[in-house]
Amino acid sequence: MSLITPFEAESLMLSNIDLLETETVALENSLGRVLRENLFADRPFPPFDRVTMDGVAFRFCDLEGSLLTLQGIHAAGNPTPPPLKEKHCWQIMTGSVIPPDCDTVIPYEEVSLTETHATINGDAVPGKFIHRQGSDASAGDLMIKSGTRINPGHLGMMASIGALQVKVTRLPRIKILTTGDELIPVHETPLPHQLRQSNGITLLSAIQNWGPIDASWDHLPDNLEATTTGIAQALKSCDLVILSGGISKGRKDFVRPALESLRGDPLFHGVAQRPGKPLAFWKGIVALPGNPNSTLTTFRRYVVPLLRRMTGAPDEAGITLPLAEPISQHPFLTQFLPAKINPEGKAVSLSPQNSGDFVTPLEGTGYLEIPPGNDSATSSHFF
Repeated sequence: MSLITPFEAESLMLSNIDLLETETVALENSLGRVLRENLFADRPFPPFDRVTMDGVAFRFCDLEGSLLTLQGIHAAGNPTPPPLKEKHCWQIMTGSVIPPDCDTVIPYEEVSLTETHATINGDAVPGKFIHRQGSDASAGDLMIKSGTRINPGHLGMMASIGALQVKVTRLPRIKILTTGDELIPVHETPLPHQLRQSNGITLLSAIQNWGPIDASWDHLPDNLEATTTGIAQALKSCDLVILSGGISKGRKDFVRPALESLRGDPLFHGVAQRPGKPLAFWKGIVALPGNPNSTLTTFRRYVVPLLRRMTGAPDEAGITLPLAEPISQHPFLTQFLPAKINPEGKAVSLSPQNSGDFVTPLEGTGYLEIPPGNDSATSSHFF
């Protein structure tokens, strides 16, 4: 197959992934999940005329001079108090219902108190420090849209409207399969020709960092039969299988022949990009290159959009930033470069020495996408 562009690769992947079905979960278990129903206000917001400052409340027309008699304390959570006597005031607390016969609130900072009286020192403005009923939302208003990734603020709103159970996308079932006989478990001491395994934990943590997902990781030896068996078992129970390594053209790269025996030809194998040229895709299967920088870069560029599409989360367009220094374009390859943003709001490239260099990119907060060309880029998509 000839190389395709990153845009073509992403389009093929997104058009061949299915939106997962829904499940109902309790409010307290919904953080990070993707909401699959609209949620509406069950009553006005706020539900009553709400006091926003601790202080005193009274009728503006009673304020002749600056002295008022204290009638008592009206706290948040108290029902409507008895009628206010003429030239009296309530000590009132933030969050309480403004008594219906009061129209003015003065904060304590502008009041002098004795045991029996309040002296108003500030300017009294009727209606100030009163959050009016329904001024934020009316009963029946849409509060949280379907497709929203639920964050702590959404949880607070859901609790406020009594959404004790919500419909969300079920957790994607994902299996990570790493390859490479040169890789050993982290707890072992490597021989001179060996490396500690890093891609597995990198991908697993990247998935968990993205959001709640049912993900697990296994390592496969560089053997066609074992590779085929491991992939076949993963496909039986998973919505997406992510492979790392074994997808190039080396004599010990068995991922493509194993997958061809199970699923036939890939939708694509090879993308005009650096790093990550060997990237391949079958429906429900992403084969990432094995070099650490390539693995994480292609995960961010291609797997994250797949996760959004599978769960119904909104797409993220990324941003375009000016570059701190121009970057030479490659004649026909899109370049992905780890980068950070400097205090001036410009992107600073952290160019690795090669696709296996995962020391240089550690300070990065995202990636630059430099399209091919015969010039130098002065701005870039940052994702």
